[in-house]
Amino acid sequence: MNYAAYSAEDFLVDESFQAFVFESDPAAVAFWRGWIIQHPAKEAEFYEAAAVLQQLVGRSQPAPEALKREELAKLWHSMQQPAPPRAQPALRTGRRAIRTRNWAVAAVAALVLTLTGLGLWQRPEPAAAFTRYATRSGERRQVVLPDGSRVTLNSNSALRLAAAWAPGQPREVWLTGEAYFNVQHTAPAELKAVAAAPHNVKFTVHARALDVAVLGTQFTVLQVAGKTKVVLNEGQIQLSRRVAGNPAPLLMKPGELVEYNEAAPQTPLVKRVVRPEFYSAWTSGHLDFDNTPVAEIITLLEDTYGLRITLANPALRQQKLTGSIPNHDLDVLLNAVGKSLDVTVRREGNRVWLD
Repeated sequence: MNYAAYSAEDFLVDESFQAFVFESDPAAVAFWRGWIIQHPAKEAEFYEAAAVLQQLVGRSQPAPEALKREELAKLWHSMQQPAPPRAQPALRTGRRAIRTRNWAVAAVAALVLTLTGLGLWQRPEPAAAFTRYATRSGERRQVVLPDGSRVTLNSNSALRLAAAWAPGQPREVWLTGEAYFNVQHTAPAELKAVAAAPHNVKFTVHARALDVAVLGTQFTVLQVAGKTKVVLNEGQIQLSRRVAGNPAPLLMKPGELVEYNEAAPQTPLVKRVVRPEFYSAWTSGHLDFDNTPVAEIITLLEDTYGLRITLANPALRQQKLTGSIPNHDLDVLLNAVGKSLDVTVRREGNRVWLD
């Protein structure tokens, strides 16, 4: 399928794209998130179609849940019906495909009119101008935001934000991949607790279904293997999940790591204590160990690269390492650890054996 040639209407009626927007199929969600990173020229049509579909499940005033389900059922039913028969069948597949697409677009338009009549839908506001920064494999990039905050993007990552930040408006960015944030504190000096701060003075990172809100601090956000991890270096972080039931926000303190698993969105978020400098060490290009237990190093590698590491000799977990290892390449890093432990390294995908 040539998605690069899609218009907003094409995205709108594509079943896989609908599953991505409604988050009903994890495979579709993963595909489209990766696809838009590789095709930034299609952002206007992509986000326009997503906004329309999101409006179909959002509303400006309450309505019975049963009514919402009924109208969404109409949408899916209409889109899955074939085009109505014609007296003169199409001679070419291309024409038939065009009529089928137009029929699906008409179904969406009819549903929008229905929802408008019920007071459940409002036309989306024109999309704001956005700026996007991205990195390729092996590339890192530092970005200075309009408020003076600094973001370091790791490889294969992307950051999207409004092109202009008006005074008094919330500071928001959307992250895919991994980044280290050094956020400016722009709130009044006496305001130090992020949980008590009004929305318009917070800085928020939207990382899939997880919202990371701060006032001014340093932290790392990384997404790997369907999980989003947040590590706090200093200050405070308020974590919120955009999932059904609106679970209570969680406050983080320096030196804590919290992991959110997309496969289990309702599972309570759990904190654990780590060395935050290890998780931001990639910004300098090397990991520095000072009498660090191998068990901590293994945990770090599993967290940051989504690995599963098996030690043939469990006693090695208690051994301690001192030194500096380059971390710009995972295989180089693993081989350096292997040499330090005098073991052989075998890797198959995300499985690693230290024999």
